[in-house]
Amino acid sequence: MVGPSFRAAGALLIGLALGGAPAAAAAEESAQEIARKSQERGALNLLDLTAELRMVTTGKDGTAKEQRMVSSARRIAGRIHSLARFTEPPGVAGVAVLTAEGEGKGPDEIALYLPKLKRVRKIVQAQRGEAFMSTDFSYADLGSQGAREDAVVRGPDAVAEGRKCFVLKGAAGEGSPYGEVTLFVDQETYVPMRVEYRDREGQLVKVFRTLKLKRFQDRTLAAEAVMENQAQGSKTTLSVLRLEASKLSDEDFTERALERG
Repeated sequence: MVGPSFRAAGALLIGLALGGAPAAAAAEESAQEIARKSQERGALNLLDLTAELRMVTTGKDGTAKEQRMVSSARRIAGRIHSLARFTEPPGVAGVAVLTAEGEGKGPDEIALYLPKLKRVRKIVQAQRGEAFMSTDFSYADLGSQGAREDAVVRGPDAVAEGRKCFVLKGAAGEGSPYGEVTLFVDQETYVPMRVEYRDREGQLVKVFRTLKLKRFQDRTLAAEAVMENQAQGSKTTLSVLRLEASKLSDEDFTERALERG
C-alpha cells in the first residue's frame, strides 16, 4: 500500500523521507518536482518500518466495521514493495495483499492471498476500481494508478486541513478508474493533505484527507487519515496504532511468502 501522490494517488502506505526545501526554493518548484517529492514521502511512510493499522469503515446508515492489519514496505531491486496482512476480525485474518511498484511507467503488480482458498490471485486491470476488502479504498488506490506526472499542472496555493499546500492537478494515468486527480501537498513536509478524485465525467467521487500528522524518527507520517466516498456516502478511517523497525527480509515480499502465511 502506497501514499497518495500523482503516481500513486490515494494509496496509503509507503514513501521515502527527504529534507524540506527552503520556502523561497519551494515557491519556485515545478508541478513535477512537487509531485515527485510528494510521491517519495507518501501519506504513510513505512519504508523499512512495520505498522499496526486500524481501518474503520462507516456506512451511510452509520453502521461501522473495524479491521486491523500489519503493514510494511521495502525497496527491492530499485522498486518499492509493500505488504499488508489482516489480523482482525477472524473472518479476514490471514488475508494479505502484496504490491510491487511497476517498472518504468508500467502499472504496479498487485497480488491477493486468500487463506480460505489457500491461493494467490493477481488483481487485473479491470478489477482495480473495485473496493479493497469492503472499504472505501479501491485496489487502484494501492498502486500507481494516479495522474500521469507529465500531465500535472500547478494551481494557486491553498489551505487544506489547516496546512498551507501546493495544489497539483492532472489527468489520471492509463488504466485508472479515475478521470482527474487534484492533490493538496503540505508545503512543509510534502505529505499529501487532501486528494480529490473525479470520474471521467468530472464528478467528484472520492476525497482522501490526512487528519493528523506524526513525527517518527526521520520522517513525518499521516497518523490518521480518511477516504470519503462521495457517491456512496461512506468513509473509511485509517489510524496508526503502533510503529517499529521492520524485521522483514526481501523474501517476505514475495508470493511464495504470502502462501506460507
